[in-house]
Amino acid sequence: MKTKAVIFDLDGTLLDSMHIWQSMNFTSIAKAYAKEVVLKPGVREFLEHLHKNKTRMVLATATDRHLMESALHRLKIYDFFEGIFTCSEVGSSKHRPVIYEKAAELLGLENSEVWVFEDAYYAAKTAVAAGFRVAVIYDKWEYMHFTEQLGEVYIKDYRKIDLSMW
Repeated sequence: MKTKAVIFDLDGTLLDSMHIWQSMNFTSIAKAYAKEVVLKPGVREFLEHLHKNKTRMVLATATDRHLMESALHRLKIYDFFEGIFTCSEVGSSKHRPVIYEKAAELLGLENSEVWVFEDAYYAAKTAVAAGFRVAVIYDKWEYMHFTEQLGEVYIKDYRKIDLSMW
């Protein structure tokens, strides 16, 4: 079955950025997004593959818009996404499925037709409970690693994804 759409988390999922939240103040974090944060290995190629195959993509992130947009533009991935949803803008954390449901609504799809890519255990658990298909993304900075089978796919390295599935 062709993948219709993917809702991506940002930090720890697409961006190698979780380390900046461990040790920097807000000013340093803003500078890091503007100048230093990089994509996780293989992300650009994966996004290009999805785009080429007309898979629709949306971002759903806990990071404030003004921080992440500079990184998205600098890394030249902003235009891959039809929409960006932030927890602050939707008024809910990822402990509730509001952000994912709003993204699915924008896409005009049922939850079960949409993949959610997440590195955070609690967020992946929320998406699974709301009926989304979930791809768990490994990130060494995630404080609570997955101790149970959660989601349909576990991705440790984007460079090793079987692209025929997507």
